[in-house]
Amino acid sequence: MKNNPSVQKRLFIAFSDLAILVALKNNSMTGYGINDYFMEKVGERASPSTIYSNLALLERKGWIKCVRATIGRAYGLTEDGQRTVCNMNYTVMEIKRFIDKLLEN
Repeated sequence: MKNNPSVQKRLFIAFSDLAILVALKNNSMTGYGINDYFMEKVGERASPSTIYSNLALLERKGWIKCVRATIGRAYGLTEDGQRTVCNMNYTVMEIKRFIDKLLEN
C-alpha cells in the first residue's frame, strides 16, 4: 500500500535536515542542487525557506560548511557531518522503534 502523499510530504519536511546531509554525502551542492536531488530521489521539492533555514542550522551545528561562495553558495559535509550520515542507520532504527511504540495496542 502506498503512503498517502500528504504523509510522505510531512515526513519529508520533518526530516529535511537529515535528507540534506544524505544529499551532500558524496558531492557538494547548492540549495538548488539539493532540491533537484530531492526531486530525483523522492519526487518532492522542499520550499526554499526549508532548504536555506536547514542549511543555516546544519552549518551552525558544524555538520556542513560552505565550500564555494561564488555563483551560488555550495555546501559540503564536515567530518562531523560525515559521522552523522554514517550513523544514519542507527537514527532510522530509533525512528522505527518510536513509531512501533506509538502503534502498539
